[in-house]
Amino acid sequence: MSQTEIKSTNRTKRRYFLLIAVIILVAAGWSGAWLYGRSILSGQIASQLDGMERTGLKVACSELGIAGYPFRYEVHCDDLTSQDRLGSAGKLKGLNAVALVYNPWHVIFEAKAPASVAIPIRGAAGNLTWDTARASIKFASSGLGAVDAVIDKPEAAFEDAFSSGVFEADKAEIHLRTAPGAPETLEGFASVDGLKLLSLPELQAPLQMRGHVQIEGGSGMMAGMDLATLVQISEGALPVRLVLLETLVGDSRVNASGDLVVGGDGTLSGNLEISLVEADALLAALKPLFPPNDNSYAMIENIVNSLKPAAVEVEGVATITLPVALEQGSVRLGFLPLGKIPPLFQVGS
Repeated sequence: MSQTEIKSTNRTKRRYFLLIAVIILVAAGWSGAWLYGRSILSGQIASQLDGMERTGLKVACSELGIAGYPFRYEVHCDDLTSQDRLGSAGKLKGLNAVALVYNPWHVIFEAKAPASVAIPIRGAAGNLTWDTARASIKFASSGLGAVDAVIDKPEAAFEDAFSSGVFEADKAEIHLRTAPGAPETLEGFASVDGLKLLSLPELQAPLQMRGHVQIEGGSGMMAGMDLATLVQISEGALPVRLVLLETLVGDSRVNASGDLVVGGDGTLSGNLEISLVEADALLAALKPLFPPNDNSYAMIENIVNSLKPAAVEVEGVATITLPVALEQGSVRLGFLPLGKIPPLFQVGS
């Protein structure tokens, strides 16, 4: 081999050695950066848990770990428990969170069933289970930027001192964001497919539900502010626009929309416009829910029948419109009381 060939071979070897050295340095640097990020994340989690405990909410995991090297951070919390100063407690089998190293502001969460909640001050308790429950959360500098959550095959049982209920569904979704062009407004979308109220076997048809709500000045909830504080900031009157609440029962459909206000006592007041599509089918579906000696069904049926002449055609289907008023949680159709919506929060909670 000539001297020229020997020199060329040596240069090639040096390039390989240099490349290997660079790869080793990059890998070592990346490993160091990942470990440093892991220590920062671990410290942040500990700080958040300590902060919650100082405010009266104790959250703990039987096992808390961080993995995912080299390109992700995967946080897992097994047997998550929480308890506040009033004795309300919750349990969750497990919670996993995953974020890419180069995009830590977007986190994917997955919850493991079952879960339970108990609120002794209200005499309420509930148990939940599901097939899969995942959420995509995008964080912003001041809090949450957007939340998208999907639960497949949820099943739940709830009870309090006055009632109980059991339900299951095919899928439930919720989406939260700040409204485009109105950063102070919180916008929420929710839907439930194939909802079956198992504790009301008389209602045989599954329900389909979807809703769209806007809370003016509600974006503080994305930064962790609770509803009671938001109402207080709004001087005891937080505006809520119900853009749409739609429920499909068999061949019938009920739509509701209107402007409401959350008062300082947590109750709702305002006016809604209720639209009934295929009212006869709806009445037939609801009739088994009323006791035989209860006159409420007959009154509702008479009101609906009296409004039929004023029905209008919407997409070729007769639609009846009803004005409904809410006053501090009490729901009224004209002079007919329809029930009461409980407060959305307890004063002083």
